[in-house]
Amino acid sequence: MFKKMAQNIAESTSEVIGRGVLVTDENGIIIGCNVKKRVGTFHEPSIKVMQENKPCVTYSDEAKKMPGVYPGYTLPIQFFDKVIGSVSITGMPDEVERFGLLVQKQAEIMLREQAFLESNLMRERALRDLVENVASYDASQGMGELITLQGKELGVTLTRCKASVVVEMKKWKDESSENAYQIMVRELRSAFSHPRNVICPQRNRRVTIFVTPNRPGTNDDITQNIESLAHGFIESLEDKGITADIAVGFPANDLNGLAISLRSARDAMRLAGQLKLSGVISARSLTSEALLDLLPVGKREEFADRTLAGLEGRNDYEEMRDTFLGWCESPFASGEVAERLAMHRNSLQYRLKKIRALTGKDPWNFKDAFELWAAFVLKNISSAEKKQ
Repeated sequence: MFKKMAQNIAESTSEVIGRGVLVTDENGIIIGCNVKKRVGTFHEPSIKVMQENKPCVTYSDEAKKMPGVYPGYTLPIQFFDKVIGSVSITGMPDEVERFGLLVQKQAEIMLREQAFLESNLMRERALRDLVENVASYDASQGMGELITLQGKELGVTLTRCKASVVVEMKKWKDESSENAYQIMVRELRSAFSHPRNVICPQRNRRVTIFVTPNRPGTNDDITQNIESLAHGFIESLEDKGITADIAVGFPANDLNGLAISLRSARDAMRLAGQLKLSGVISARSLTSEALLDLLPVGKREEFADRTLAGLEGRNDYEEMRDTFLGWCESPFASGEVAERLAMHRNSLQYRLKKIRALTGKDPWNFKDAFELWAAFVLKNISSAEKKQ
């Protein structure tokens, strides 16, 4: 890390003080310098500085006795109480000595910041590996202990996590995608602030969360609480001009349940995109759709085409589909459905009767209604997949 940063340290500090600056490694070899041709050469004063761990001045008469050395002021660079190199300022000692502490501290601060950044990046990569291992976990393969140990090494107790959540940023304003994504991550850390929650930023503007409940409760209590937090998060994000979807997986009681929860959240996010759903998406509300999605592509397309043959190709296909799917949400409350779809009750009844006439399926018959619903859903899934 030090060698990678040395040139940046030398150049940036040289720009600040307007003097020549060089950085050496623990062997006195110059590894960074504002005059790049000096990189790779030996700087003799640095050896004494590092051995004694204290600054040293080099006057003109001394410099003449050491090849490639100029008058200046040299200081040790410490990293976690260990001397790892030196930094030297070129110039008359009486003039450059006053810059010594500034340059030394600047170099050490840059090293600590880089170490902190690399540590965070390494932890994020390790968390991503943990998330993928959980996602692929199969209880029959007997890898649970290794995954649990992997979590403990990162300070994560997976058995305390009771659900998985997947968040995906969709739209943003007045920000670059990276800035907007960082804002979203900060909002997530605020909304899901329990210290035992595992929040893992991932690629493709996604974040995975393993949620630890704030208090004990039933699975329904836990899911409702998570969904409430999710709604609050989305609202706070919208105030910042950013739109995101958040999929909540099934509740979990053990590692196998957490793996199922994560897979169900990912499936819910994918299905939501195909079915044009947005906001907070619950895996438990898409159970039937997920089951239909498991059908072979050929079989589901054959079923959908056969069932909807009388409707396909018509100009009012989407109108009929949306009316029927809206009616399915409250089949015994026609007035409520008509109001939600912004139409008269008679118009709703007319369209349902038209669907029955065109498809031979009776919307008021449970079995026929289920077949129609399944056909419309499968058609939506297949259409979305073909566009990808």
